[in-house]
Amino acid sequence: MPDTARYQRRELSWLAFNRRVLEEALDKEVPLIERAKFLAIVSSNLDEFVMVRVAELSGLSRQKGKEADLARGLLADIRDGMRGLLADQYRCWRDEVVPELAGQGLSIVLPQSWSAIDRETLRVFWRDQLEPVVTPLAVDPTRPFPTIPNRSITVAVQLVGEDGETKNAIVTVPRESRLVALVSAPGTFALLEDVLMHHLDALFPGFRIAARCLFRVTRDGSIEIDEEQAADLLTELEQELFDRERGDPVRLEVVEGGDPVLREWLMQRLELDEGGVSTVGGPLDLTFLFGVGERIDQLPRGPRPDLRDPLLPVLQHPPVWDDPWAIISGGDVLLHHPYESFQRVVELVERAAEDPRVLAIKQTLYRVSGNSPIVKALARAARMGKQVTVLIELKARFDEAANIRWARALEDAGAHVVYGLVGYKVHAKLLMIVRRDEDGLRRYCHLGTGNYNDKTARLYTDLSYMTCNEAVGRDVAALFNMLTGYSRPPEFERLWVSPLTMRSSMVGHIRAEAEHARAGRPARITAKFNALVDEGICDELYAASKAGVEIDLIVRGMCILRAGVKGLSPTIRVHSLIGRLLEHSRIYRFENAGKPVYAISSADWMTRNLDRRVESAVVIDDPRLIVRLQAILDICLEDDCGVRDLRPDGTYVRRRPAKPGRPLCAFARLVEESAAQAQNDGHGESKAPEFRPRRKGDRRRH
Repeated sequence: MPDTARYQRRELSWLAFNRRVLEEALDKEVPLIERAKFLAIVSSNLDEFVMVRVAELSGLSRQKGKEADLARGLLADIRDGMRGLLADQYRCWRDEVVPELAGQGLSIVLPQSWSAIDRETLRVFWRDQLEPVVTPLAVDPTRPFPTIPNRSITVAVQLVGEDGETKNAIVTVPRESRLVALVSAPGTFALLEDVLMHHLDALFPGFRIAARCLFRVTRDGSIEIDEEQAADLLTELEQELFDRERGDPVRLEVVEGGDPVLREWLMQRLELDEGGVSTVGGPLDLTFLFGVGERIDQLPRGPRPDLRDPLLPVLQHPPVWDDPWAIISGGDVLLHHPYESFQRVVELVERAAEDPRVLAIKQTLYRVSGNSPIVKALARAARMGKQVTVLIELKARFDEAANIRWARALEDAGAHVVYGLVGYKVHAKLLMIVRRDEDGLRRYCHLGTGNYNDKTARLYTDLSYMTCNEAVGRDVAALFNMLTGYSRPPEFERLWVSPLTMRSSMVGHIRAEAEHARAGRPARITAKFNALVDEGICDELYAASKAGVEIDLIVRGMCILRAGVKGLSPTIRVHSLIGRLLEHSRIYRFENAGKPVYAISSADWMTRNLDRRVESAVVIDDPRLIVRLQAILDICLEDDCGVRDLRPDGTYVRRRPAKPGRPLCAFARLVEESAAQAQNDGHGESKAPEFRPRRKGDRRRH
């Protein structure tokens, strides 16, 4: 366990991040549909957190020894934090979002308020649509307690027979749309679980329902495979995915007002103590709110853009992409998604699939969309006889099943598919296209900070770098050879690669900044990424700070580093930017005594990224692209709309505009920056506007 004086606990830091997400739902300046979406995100985030980290600590806490004792203490702190978060989330739902949705014409009606016609139509719905797919499960000595599906909404029922004997039963709510339209008035809905609860009598004729308790179980989501012993990773993984739905229970959620005797019975059957139970004051699983906007749009008034964020003016950049080979060979290209469409990356792969001059395509895939145009293009290329090699990471958490399907589809098309590396996840975002140009073979490379996923690319900020630079091409080719075959690690020219050179390269640059500061030369580190949970990197940053290096870190999520602490990190400032887009790009900048080094990467400053995954960072040396990267960093540092600043005590404080009515909103300014970039179509002298980052001594804004 870490030294809490030097590092924050990563789990508590994660809860603090999810609270920052909740703040967006609590913000009355955020449009209503977006507020509902943020409530759904909080629930989705918590589910994954429980399935992964809480599950791991729960297992450790059942052991003996000092580590187990510490795990139990941390687990108690986590559960306290989760209870507070849930209380505030459901208070926001009940007191703010529900009334505002009703004011806009959408209401969730409780059973006691259903009209006579609603009751009759719901009876028909129950008979024709719901009852046929519902299975009551009795629990007695001959019928043991069933395995409750992971994250399903379920009702426990206490029955009393004609002889007065009590029995218990379980009924799982089907995984269908949660909102059932009522006919009495447009925009009124019942919850599916309420419809089921109202008609429970029909499932147990001859019995009286004495008590009920609506609940939801979250299970351990970890997958354990001995890759050294697995004969077929794909087959082994499919079995593990089946077993994951039956993992150990980690959390029991119950709705307020549920029968306490049934609640205790569920705790005993699931082998959970009181700490593993969460009581919620509203509907279980608020992820159904992701679909609220669509429901509102279906009301008689029609679509409601006034209840959403304004549409993002996505640019097709470069504006002409008929011949991407000519554009890339004319100069490196940097795209900032989603301000600039990811479609250009999709089209690059599609062009490669159709181009008779393209001989080979090699690509890594970690998370792709359910109907991925990139995978379809790779399959077409393979069927056309091109050499297609795809390294698809089967172990991408919660995307394993989708990746298995795509791996099989690519193999069926004739592509050579590699399932990953034994002992490592391949998280690097790499694409290499080998083309026979007029003057010989040339490697066209794409390196990104985000997944090759056309869906999430509309919601996440990420960077795409496209080049035919020979040094980058040699590096990417050598890395692919390492991943697909047997080869000695090369001396990379422009790439930093985990687990080989990424950590040493990052640490080397941090230490160099400390040396520059001690020598009186310009020294500064600016970085933007998702999470900082590596103690070794924290220690290097602490040492650099003590040497006088100015350090600004834009960290969206977890951060275990303690910032601004006298004697430890006096010159380190940490900022978390939360807004309508998920900040996902990774940019690292080192001042280097006035000759700055810039790199973009697939890796965060996490131990798993630096030591247990294959990751890549590429050094950007094109002056035009460096201007863009600096502009992005400056804009994010100047934001006073969505940034929260980390204080020495570990709390985050939201920054407020210095000039009322004139906020420096990173989102709006990045839209402007992309528009300015598009005017010069990515070539020639850059016209990207310059922005001044906040420096030491500037007045702080909170």
